[in-house]
Amino acid sequence: MAYRLNPNYITATSDGLGGGLVSDKSFYLYVTSSSSTNKITLPGSSSIPLGWELKGKVESNGFQLQTSVGSNEKINGIDSDGSNVQDVGSDTYFHVIHTSENEFLLLTKDSSGSDSYVNHGFADYNDTSTASTPLTLLDDTWTTLPNDGLGSFSQEQLPNNVDTLLGVGGAIDITDLAIGSDILIRPDFTVTPTSNNSALSFRFSLGSGGGAYTLEQQLGRLDLGAGIPYRFALQALYIYAGDSNTRDNPINLQVKLSGGGTLVNAGMAIKVYSK
Repeated sequence: MAYRLNPNYITATSDGLGGGLVSDKSFYLYVTSSSSTNKITLPGSSSIPLGWELKGKVESNGFQLQTSVGSNEKINGIDSDGSNVQDVGSDTYFHVIHTSENEFLLLTKDSSGSDSYVNHGFADYNDTSTASTPLTLLDDTWTTLPNDGLGSFSQEQLPNNVDTLLGVGGAIDITDLAIGSDILIRPDFTVTPTSNNSALSFRFSLGSGGGAYTLEQQLGRLDLGAGIPYRFALQALYIYAGDSNTRDNPINLQVKLSGGGTLVNAGMAIKVYSK
């Protein structure tokens, strides 16, 4: 036997209180609103399980979605318990998911079928700082790759609420991403060793203080001769934002070359999947 559950009807209010409060028992809402600035308020994160979902529809005017006042709970990575509410336009279907503690994901689709939230994207940051003056690599010393992002092919098409992935000095900056997000990085650099058979290593330097750590790989011996450029441009390397130590600190790209040499950094392409 199939059962059909009826939707809850709710009216957005000027402050999201009273009739604008969403019950933790709701699963589908039909929202009426007299103004696009009227609000409805989600139940507190602690009152609902992870994975809780709320779907619904609003027709005329649209409304603003917020979290409980003073809760510091976020929608799409933005603290939405005050002025940073999330707009839901008129004639729009919406879908809210409780993704993690104090975090909600809002997805919307208007009557034309257009999605308003995109949770993936890419960036390509081309460096110009080492093009005419290559970076010097000292013997057996970890050296950070600079990236000014000023190359002619630099571009960003990033998820909602992500401003950039390029940090100070050319580090990767994932501070706008939610915990659990993923990135794939494809570095592109050319090393010219001063001696044959030099050993080349690459690593990411992550975290800070007592939580600092590295992810390292050996790129092998450069054994075709000294003074020859060796390009590395086809490896996609994976990092996930598993905790705040990883997310909230710069991620530096570093190389180490036995015997020393020089490096020209073409840049890096990044694919991002935001939670």
